[in-house]
Amino acid sequence: MPRARRMAVASALAVMVAACGAATGVELEDLGLAVGAHIQAGADFELVVPAQPDTTIEVVLAPPGVVASISDASGGDSIRLAVAVDQETPRGAYNLALRVVKDGEEYEFGWPFRVIESTDALLTVVSPQIGDLLPSPAVLSGRSSSSTVDYTLAAGSLVLAEGTVEVVDGAFSVALEFTNTCCIEMVLEVFQPGDDGLAVTIPVAYPEEG
Repeated sequence: MPRARRMAVASALAVMVAACGAATGVELEDLGLAVGAHIQAGADFELVVPAQPDTTIEVVLAPPGVVASISDASGGDSIRLAVAVDQETPRGAYNLALRVVKDGEEYEFGWPFRVIESTDALLTVVSPQIGDLLPSPAVLSGRSSSSTVDYTLAAGSLVLAEGTVEVVDGAFSVALEFTNTCCIEMVLEVFQPGDDGLAVTIPVAYPEEG
């Protein structure tokens, strides 16, 4: 019987990643994959991003101790990158080798991630997800092993909303109300107070209308 795997506590790294041998015309940020991750050993990680027209993406090679795949999601409107890391995988930095075919042209990329030590602490954001449109008001929800969770929503250097929400029976939910008059791109950071260092960084977008 397959053993149950804990979902990863992932800290998205808001960094642009250089393509490994990619030709001019397609970049990881164009595909919604310009975000790496910290994945706990023995855990699973999923990243869902909008699908691009006339584009296919596949995993060519994963490091030893790592199983990865890309599949359609939301009826083909999105793609799901799934990564499962074995408990014995050495901790450190890795890359997934990806092949992208767009308009008949082939590109190769390296998607970065880091395997970190597993922990009993838990922080998972259910909503919003990476790449979501985030109007005001919006709901921030998830699960945590802490008694409280802190959050900050920023557009560039401007903080749009911040606060602390109580965790009840392992779950939290709060309405984010904010005014954004400057930027479409925003970053939501959710983190647990204390020494466990768990944080989730979620790039989101403000609707151009409304």
